[in-house]
Amino acid sequence: MSALRVVLSLCFVALVATTCCSQVTQDVEMNPHPLVFVSKTTSSDDIVLGTSLEVSVTVTNYGQSPAFDVQISDHLEDGSLQSKFIASLPYGASETLRYTVTPSALGNYAVSVAEVTYNVEQGNAATSRKALSNMIRESEAYYYGDGVDDESFRGFISVLTRDRYERLHARYIKESTAYLFLGAIPALFPYVLYRVKQSEVDSLLRQRKANK
Repeated sequence: MSALRVVLSLCFVALVATTCCSQVTQDVEMNPHPLVFVSKTTSSDDIVLGTSLEVSVTVTNYGQSPAFDVQISDHLEDGSLQSKFIASLPYGASETLRYTVTPSALGNYAVSVAEVTYNVEQGNAATSRKALSNMIRESEAYYYGDGVDDESFRGFISVLTRDRYERLHARYIKESTAYLFLGAIPALFPYVLYRVKQSEVDSLLRQRKANK
């Protein structure tokens, strides 16, 4: 009877494995093309006028086949172009375009969305595809006070005077310190209460020993 159960269990496992493999194979066959994602980041959200920051555009292929003739194009505010060509981007591989910019005026420095074109078939322009990067500071919203639209910072680097930059970051440091301090109070309170109670118990034990 036990041997029959083992045989049935093995048959069931084989059936499940066959079904899973068949499903995976079917999914791969349904979507055999490259799947390209583009991520754009900057080394800082705000800088002092006259200093430089690094811009990175990373292209990753999450598809089931290589992407060919990959062209990364990133237009700068002054009209110039930063680009990089990759002949082939295999599945799971990444390539990054890096460059530095030095804004020449105070205010908002626009950082555009990067564009990536690639071919599904090498050398065949008819199979061309396009992918766009995210907008920088898209997922961040800083509170600068009432009446200030946080959305206006999306896609821009803030170019500040050194005094404004130092005051802004000094405020962040003070706020972070205050948050850490306030957060430590409820975290440490149970431990402090435990130590107080433990001291009371130790004191009572010493008194009892002294009275014996």
